[in-house]
Amino acid sequence: MNARNKCCETQLLFQSLVLDYYEILDERDEEKHTMDVNDRPTVLVIGATSSIGKFLVRELAAQPRSQNGRVLAAVRSEQKAESFRKQGIETVHLDLNQTETIASALQGVDRVFLVTGYTVDMLPQSKAVIDAAKKMGVQHIVHAGAWAPADTDLPHFGWHQYVESYIERSGIGYTHLQPNMFMQNLLGGNSLWESLGGSSKENGAIHFFLEDARIGWIAAEDIASVAAAVLREPAKHDGKAYVLSAEARSVPEIAEVLTEVLGKPFHSVPNSPDEFLAAVLKGGMEPTYAHCAHETLKRFGRGAIPGQADVYNNIEALTGKKAMLWRDFAVKHRGEFLY
Repeated sequence: MNARNKCCETQLLFQSLVLDYYEILDERDEEKHTMDVNDRPTVLVIGATSSIGKFLVRELAAQPRSQNGRVLAAVRSEQKAESFRKQGIETVHLDLNQTETIASALQGVDRVFLVTGYTVDMLPQSKAVIDAAKKMGVQHIVHAGAWAPADTDLPHFGWHQYVESYIERSGIGYTHLQPNMFMQNLLGGNSLWESLGGSSKENGAIHFFLEDARIGWIAAEDIASVAAAVLREPAKHDGKAYVLSAEARSVPEIAEVLTEVLGKPFHSVPNSPDEFLAAVLKGGMEPTYAHCAHETLKRFGRGAIPGQADVYNNIEALTGKKAMLWRDFAVKHRGEFLY
């Protein structure tokens, strides 16, 4: 074999080796990508149909699994499960009043968002979730409670604090979200304000029970965005408690904002906390919680809860986007406010 043929053979062999090398790299990259996707955490949203949960599920599910991992919405009924499935969202059956469903729902879950109904049942329900989460190896719990002074004597705020303490004692990583008053409460629908049969759709009337006192407000969308940020990077927020309150206004001031932004007249209609209590008890609200809320409204109306109008400018730092203020909220929910 002459030198020229040997040279050609050497070149062909080299080219073959180079091709084999890059094929191996491609296979490794593909395998690594598959492992990265499969290694992403599983996030369970308990309270997926709540004011916060519905926004949280949508936000997490809107991103690729490679970013947020697998997202599961916990539901009690097949009807709600079907609604999520139509949106391409996975569901798992979980009924907080049936403890046998909790461990099953937590199977293979790494991170949990927990919000319960605002009744005294939140205590045994939350305890059951936390106990099961510890047994099932959950790594982090994001709990949505409520803002209150640390030394509050209002029982329903204390319930949230008991749940927070129990999470901390569990040894599971945690982040507490402590929102003040939801802006959604003035939309009507299922809100407490609707219990008197009045809402912003009734000739621009906004029924409320706070007198003219200012209070801190936060949009459920922003609470959900904070929860999503924590669930993506729990180690960054481990052991933290975030008070969420973006803007302090009285309800008469909010009516003025709605009038200016939406171009139609809105006005506030004050009702007494006693009217609230009678209406919600007639509507079937759990009595213990109803009386707690009644006392809270009386104190809010007098401006008697220290810090009730404090604002915390932390939404942008936590989520990368500015907090929704009342003007923004009015624009976004224009169709729900207009009459």
